[in-house]
Amino acid sequence: MITPHTPAPSPDTRPALVAGAHAPFLALLPARGHLLEAGCGAGEDLRLFRERGLMVTAFDASRAQAAAASRLCGQPVRICRFEQMRSVVPYDGIWASGSLPCLPEHEIAPALGHLATLLKAGGPLYASFPHGKGEPLPRSGEYPLQTRLDEAGLLRLVTPLPVTLHRHWCSEDGANGRWLHALLLRC
Repeated sequence: MITPHTPAPSPDTRPALVAGAHAPFLALLPARGHLLEAGCGAGEDLRLFRERGLMVTAFDASRAQAAAASRLCGQPVRICRFEQMRSVVPYDGIWASGSLPCLPEHEIAPALGHLATLLKAGGPLYASFPHGKGEPLPRSGEYPLQTRLDEAGLLRLVTPLPVTLHRHWCSEDGANGRWLHALLLRC
């Protein structure tokens, strides 16, 4: 009997997954904590965090991406930009994987500073950026990446903010190139 060939699912090559960023971030969160996913895209990380038992509030600037994430995870996703996000209760952690580089460079520090105001003292904030300094980025898709950061640029960015750099590292793969990952803690 001949069965139709079903192609294997394509491997998940999101930079945060490839870099192993979830484990060190999750290790800093309380069990069953409340997480904000800032710029959730289609919801892959949102789903992962919910499967781990976290309560997650998510937002995205794109109506289409927010709808896709909502369908994938079965929960509402807010449609707003970083500076529009508000919360009465601070979050235990904030996950901003690959979303901040969609902003022009001059908007990243204010966005990070605003996110920090939404975070409990000592809470982790994860962010990732294409690695580099000033090189142009390909402009495609709904979220054209606009900003690269290297280690020195990351330090300049976070020094005046109410966060400390807990850890940073780089990853590289064929699909995404080199990325800089930062795990920050709210002061």
